[in-house]
Amino acid sequence: MAGPRTYTDKTLKRLFGLARNKCSFPGCEAEMSDEHSAKHSNICHIEAANEGGERWNPDMTDFERADYENLILLCPPHHGETDDEAVYTVDVLKDMKKSHEDDMAARVSNEKPLSKRPSLLTDVINKISSSDIDEVKDEPVDNAFSIESKLKYNCVVSNRPLMENYKIYQGKINSLYSEIERAGSTKKKSILRAVKHFYLEAKGRLLGHDQSLDAVKRNADKLIDAVRRRLHEIVEDSSNNPIDASYEEIEFAISIIVVDGFMRCKILEEPQVDNKQG
Repeated sequence: MAGPRTYTDKTLKRLFGLARNKCSFPGCEAEMSDEHSAKHSNICHIEAANEGGERWNPDMTDFERADYENLILLCPPHHGETDDEAVYTVDVLKDMKKSHEDDMAARVSNEKPLSKRPSLLTDVINKISSSDIDEVKDEPVDNAFSIESKLKYNCVVSNRPLMENYKIYQGKINSLYSEIERAGSTKKKSILRAVKHFYLEAKGRLLGHDQSLDAVKRNADKLIDAVRRRLHEIVEDSSNNPIDASYEEIEFAISIIVVDGFMRCKILEEPQVDNKQG
């Protein structure tokens, strides 16, 4: 029977991949062990695995306790330090994990994975084009609003760094979409439809009957994260022509697709007032 420490392979891959196998405590560069032999003491529960533990939540299921959202990678010393519930609350640990993953994502971006793997983005988009993406010039996207206005309108907080850092790739994916359309492919529509579908799916699951704008704003970051996770699951579950890239590199490409979908209003809501300058 699955318990609060029964981690799936997908959960471990995501946890170690997004943390880049490092401790999530601020300023700590400690390397974690291999994902198949990690000690449970390094895979820490944000809300306790067992009753009586730190930040115990009786309303969680064991599946939820063992899922990615409730786990954070920490080295043994910092694992012990975060047992102080008064200082390390659930929100503090979740912010710590998010901040660490954002820092690791920035490192991946700085390593220029598209230059190292020119077909990475194309492969993630189900290998819809054989074009060398680095040979395709960027095409501007004429958004009806600035990314800043949409971030503010939807109250995006924890995903703001992702949006601001990855917006520079929108011209790249737009030019790739243009190449695909000129070749007569409908894959662009399929991808954007999938992004929209996963967003609506997340709204239904996370918001329930309250689909109001206020509810969207309160859950904006959770909705973005849900779309990213579903897209990664689709890529990971594909048994045909698996992508020869690391988890972090695939997540990098997926993030480009998510940011593009955000700006095309497939994710979250379009600002009612145009604040774009110039």
